[in-house]
Amino acid sequence: MMRICAQRGCPKITDKRYCAAHAAAHEAKRGTPAQRGYGTAHRRKRASLAEVVARGDVPCARCGKPILPGDQWALDHDDEDRAQYLGPSHKRCNDSAGGKNAHQN
Repeated sequence: MMRICAQRGCPKITDKRYCAAHAAAHEAKRGTPAQRGYGTAHRRKRASLAEVVARGDVPCARCGKPILPGDQWALDHDDEDRAQYLGPSHKRCNDSAGGKNAHQN
């Protein structure tokens, strides 16, 4: 789907959120994955949970419903302290919480 670049005032049409000229600046502003809490330790912790989550033996830390085999999931950070984890969450639950937190204040 084609759309206008999300950078305010940019008229360029793109199939992504930002046009090529603004995508790099957006990513630089966000910080590296490690700066956002997704470094080596996070990836190792997620990998250590992947097998048990894939069996469907884990409830979502956000909604409490089971994460079924094949469901997309995330290792969910604590909202107050990103150095801590809530545990595995459905991707949609994690993304929803992140979106809500980004729009507070």
